[in-house]
Amino acid sequence: MRTLTFLFAILITKQCFCDDTIEISLKQGVVLGKVEKSLVKKQDFYSFRGIPFAEPPTGELRFQPPKPHDGWNGNLEAFDNKPTCMQFSSRMRNKEPFGISGSEDCLYISVYTPDVKGNAPVIVFDYNDQFRTWFNGTNTYSPDFLVEEGVIVVTISHRLAILGYLTTEDGVIKGNNGLRDFILGLEWVKDNIEKFGGDPSKVTLMGSRGGAALADILLYAEKAKGLFSAAILQSGTSLEAMYFYNNPKKKAFQLGGALNITAADSKELLQELQKIDVETLLRGEIDTIDNESFDEYQISSFPFAPTIEDDLEDGVLTTLPEKGKFVIDVPIIIGFNSREGLDLTSNLIAEPRLLTDETEQNILQFPIRTEFRFNRESSKYKEAGKEIVNFYLEDKSLHYGNILEYSEYMADALQNYAIDLAAHKMAESLSSPVFYYLFDFRGQWNENSQYISTISRYNLGPHGATVGDELCYLLVCSRIKKSYKQILSLASEQNEVKVAKRMVRMWSNFAKTRNPTPSKDDPILKGFVWKPISKEPDTNYLHVTKLLRMKTNPLGERKKFWNDLLDKYSKMAVDGLITDEPGHEEL
Repeated sequence: MRTLTFLFAILITKQCFCDDTIEISLKQGVVLGKVEKSLVKKQDFYSFRGIPFAEPPTGELRFQPPKPHDGWNGNLEAFDNKPTCMQFSSRMRNKEPFGISGSEDCLYISVYTPDVKGNAPVIVFDYNDQFRTWFNGTNTYSPDFLVEEGVIVVTISHRLAILGYLTTEDGVIKGNNGLRDFILGLEWVKDNIEKFGGDPSKVTLMGSRGGAALADILLYAEKAKGLFSAAILQSGTSLEAMYFYNNPKKKAFQLGGALNITAADSKELLQELQKIDVETLLRGEIDTIDNESFDEYQISSFPFAPTIEDDLEDGVLTTLPEKGKFVIDVPIIIGFNSREGLDLTSNLIAEPRLLTDETEQNILQFPIRTEFRFNRESSKYKEAGKEIVNFYLEDKSLHYGNILEYSEYMADALQNYAIDLAAHKMAESLSSPVFYYLFDFRGQWNENSQYISTISRYNLGPHGATVGDELCYLLVCSRIKKSYKQILSLASEQNEVKVAKRMVRMWSNFAKTRNPTPSKDDPILKGFVWKPISKEPDTNYLHVTKLLRMKTNPLGERKKFWNDLLDKYSKMAVDGLITDEPGHEEL
């Protein structure tokens, strides 16, 4: 009798396991996913974590374009998150790992679907910082809210930094392999998403920070045609000055030198770099970071990011975005958060003593790539820097007491002005609508603002949102899951819940209909209409607080300041350089 009871228990356990999994047959092979419960509605959805779409880019495939995965034998258990691609993180955000992490074997796709038999729209979500670090695993951002709205969420891992963007500019090491990874992943989505209940004709790219720049780049890429039909750019654009660094071939050989490689040509350099331990490679990358781009061009950029491939027949991007034309015309959502600078200057906010006299002396950073630059020893350079100080800092100098004002400058210089410029270029160039927003809500789910407030020496005030805060109202930020449960358990509906419902509904509507507010009868949006950018000089944008309002000109006078500053000094340049020499006065 005991034996029968034991066997029965085994059978019951096996059956429960089968009930909690789901099987999908693909050309590559059979993949097993599992059933999960969403956070709010406790709704079943299906997760498939870590499906390989490309062969591991290791050994002779290191620094090479991705090779489609040949498939597998038997059942692939897609139950757990795979490691991110190799990366070095120097940030100190809430509980994020510092230093080297990840794996070279990293080219995987994850799919989260409400119903494998449906025809749901798809959002491909990517959050990376400057193409150097990546945050897509559900241990950081979980898709519950969007899945509850009937949207499939997909993440595509891609190589980063040196492993994704090293190039010798001669076809030996092509560069932009991180972009090629992502494009191959989109091709996989197009070929396979129907098996997961998705509609391949309704694929929306949703990128944050570097992920937004990636989505923006693909709007210019012939290789990405037919792979997506809408895009959402959150806090990023390819027009930011930090991308498309100078002299990538020089940096490649500089890396070789840092690793004690003496290479006669690109082929020899490639062969030697393919032999080196990957962690040694990443440490060598640190030795290639210098102040050249700032000293020479007054822009902040890192080596090993997307580059222009104008000499390659199969180049992903052959012209700088500001000089190129969109080749993909799709509806766009684009915007940023009201206090992005809190994150960008969090080191000073946490430790003001890091502020030095050189910080003000070197305050000038171009917000976009320009056709001119300053001789940093010239009086014109100092004059332009003083104009910035006088405009942004009430006391007309930078000191411990106005670091929060300085943070607003850094946000404009590093991204906001470029995003505003990108929004206007899209509205003027695309026939599809462009929806512009500013996220300005502060609540308990603003994960990054909440963290910065715990390390800040300043009172940050109760208002505004910084880098990544809006994501916690679209996805479940897993590190603050306890806060979600606490607020959702309260008897009355809190502002955090209301804001999340509206954001998720608008983003889901956009994925479904290409219009974030298609119906005036929506019980959550209550008749609100998000108007796209018009052709008028005043820029329509959605201002998100605990309410939704349409306003104009999110940068206000700051936009005019930068327009005037760039125009003024561009006229002083001779052969692209501003100095104190005769002939460099304003024309």
